[in-house]
Amino acid sequence: MPAVALILSGEQHGYLEPCGCSETQSGGMARRADLIDQLKQRGWSIASLDLGGTLKRNRRQSRIKFETLLNTLRDMHYTAMALGPEELALGAEYLLSQHIIDAEDPADNLAFVAANVVLFDAPDLGTPLRSKTLEINNVKVGVTAVFGPSLQDRFISNDIRVDPPENVLPAVIDELKQQAPDLLVLLSHGSLEESRGLAEAYPEFDLILTAGGPEDPDEEPELVGKTMLLQVGHKGKYVGVVGFYPDATENRLRFELVDLDHRRFKSSAVMHEHMRQYQERLLGENLVSDEFPIDHPSGWTFVGVGKCGECHINAYNKWRDPGEMPYHHAHAYESLKQGRKGQEKNWISRVNDPECVVCHVTGWDQQTFFRYESGFLSPEKTPHLVAQQCENCHGPGSEHVRLEELFKTDRTQVTTGELAELRKAMHLSIETAEKHVCSKCHDLDNSPHFEFKEYWEKIKHPWRD
Repeated sequence: MPAVALILSGEQHGYLEPCGCSETQSGGMARRADLIDQLKQRGWSIASLDLGGTLKRNRRQSRIKFETLLNTLRDMHYTAMALGPEELALGAEYLLSQHIIDAEDPADNLAFVAANVVLFDAPDLGTPLRSKTLEINNVKVGVTAVFGPSLQDRFISNDIRVDPPENVLPAVIDELKQQAPDLLVLLSHGSLEESRGLAEAYPEFDLILTAGGPEDPDEEPELVGKTMLLQVGHKGKYVGVVGFYPDATENRLRFELVDLDHRRFKSSAVMHEHMRQYQERLLGENLVSDEFPIDHPSGWTFVGVGKCGECHINAYNKWRDPGEMPYHHAHAYESLKQGRKGQEKNWISRVNDPECVVCHVTGWDQQTFFRYESGFLSPEKTPHLVAQQCENCHGPGSEHVRLEELFKTDRTQVTTGELAELRKAMHLSIETAEKHVCSKCHDLDNSPHFEFKEYWEKIKHPWRD
């Protein structure tokens, strides 16, 4: 048994949990909490550190998610989190507002740590800390962090200063050494090249957790001199566990990259409650309806599947037929209420979550998570846009409908050439669907087993009606 086990995570990029669409997607805070519980049940002493990079965007939902993530980390007794560009993009004032000290046990408090980041040009604000020393099971762990200068162009702020690491690290290392730590840990939120350079320049560090690597990292650590350089990938799919064996003659540090899969790790009641509170906050702020919309590039508006079905009768009937594959598209919104088969009992509805709604309704951009001006608002306000419908693939149909109806009533007002051009614009080729459309929702995270040709055979609708 190790004297201390370090739980290392980072670069989560907004993945609070595996998407409900995919049974096999790894990751999620609930499984991470279960891993920590399993290790504690074995009698292991745990210290948990995060590299930062928690978010993917900077919107109101992002801030609600960030606060939820911080609460989950606190419940898992994380003690330090470095700052990545995603956190710094939130702004100095907001970061300062999230600095919470546990008066009863300040050592157990989750602290922002960054040796070379200064808010409001005031290093004595109390956050971020230049370093932090933890003592667990009579083992002292000294922790510091740096923000890589190569990432500085990913946020803009007059209230945040990033100093060159070489200007601050020597003094911080000296401060940590005065605490006589058994381990020195650096959280390096920069490029791999920067982190390797830091390992070479400061061999005092026993291990460096670095950003800048691939989504699915190598399971073996990299050694730079005697420093262990570690990666844990993106999206929270993996967690690094480093066991410290101080009495070993060799291999005092032993690393395992743990895949948080659905077979070995279960949900956590505490994390389930955080998800419930998160969804309640999204409902309370009504983000699905109230977030600022964008104009569709075509300038046209969404009319809904009912209007499409007035002419495209066979395609519409297939879409709503319970015996056909497109029926899943027709009931995509309902699936947000009840989850996958087997999830119904403990499922928390996602109908108020823009990041989930985007692929289950009509009139949103699935890649930017913005609602189009005429897109879905709610079942009450826009019942004609509930579920995954024709226009998500073919584009908004208002102009197509207008010209077709005008041609029926007054052929002097529109030419057959104009009709043909617009019909051509609304047509979606199989090649375009495969390369650019279906994958907007059926990506590797949400549909890891998606095969276009297999699915297309089940949903194709070639009729001209």
